[in-house]
Amino acid sequence: MRYLGSTLLILVTIVTANVGIAASGTDPDKDPQMEKLLWDARHLVDAKNAAAAIPKCDAVISAYKAYYGARKEKIYCGRTGTETLGALLKAAADKENAIALSSTWADAYYMKAYALQDLHRLSEAKTTLQLALKLSPFNSHYLAELGEIYGLEKNWPKAMKAFDEAEDNAKLGPEDTQADELGRARRGQGYVLVELGKLDEAEKKYKQCLASNPNDAKAKAELEYVRGQKAKRKAR
Repeated sequence: MRYLGSTLLILVTIVTANVGIAASGTDPDKDPQMEKLLWDARHLVDAKNAAAAIPKCDAVISAYKAYYGARKEKIYCGRTGTETLGALLKAAADKENAIALSSTWADAYYMKAYALQDLHRLSEAKTTLQLALKLSPFNSHYLAELGEIYGLEKNWPKAMKAFDEAEDNAKLGPEDTQADELGRARRGQGYVLVELGKLDEAEKKYKQCLASNPNDAKAKAELEYVRGQKAKRKAR
């Protein structure tokens, strides 16, 4: 089980004051084999063998369920102290006892959802990704992925909501991924705006991407597309 750094420890202790005795057996959150299984799953997905990745994700999920499934506290997973703290403070506001783990359990759901999406099992992928977000509700990467799925379903309101939340929470993620996650969220917003025919708003969003990261090649390409579409409208 992972708790936060010393500056946040008091807050976490308050939230988790009533945590009971841990389940028997090996704690998967301290077992390096869990992360290895996820790395293996990722390599299989990258090798276009998504079907073989799913059992490895399921092995991680099953281990966590066996160890933590009987706990009465709310369980959250986080990549950073601030990401986890946000979830724990939410639990405190809801008057729920909660414990914080590493991101591994949630990552297993995410990786499984990613594999399912590769296999064109979109409904299962969405359900599985929502389980990842239940454990890690402020994870910008997961939120953007959910936005992508809603986009594939052409559910534009839900897609935009997911990308908006991904944008808001990007600052809570690891420092080395914040810029990429912010850019992905904003490009997702831009895509939805294009699909809704809101080209002026989409142009602003892609400009915002480039203001944050002038080397965002995807945003550059999308901005040129939007400008081309606007030019066609004027020419009609």
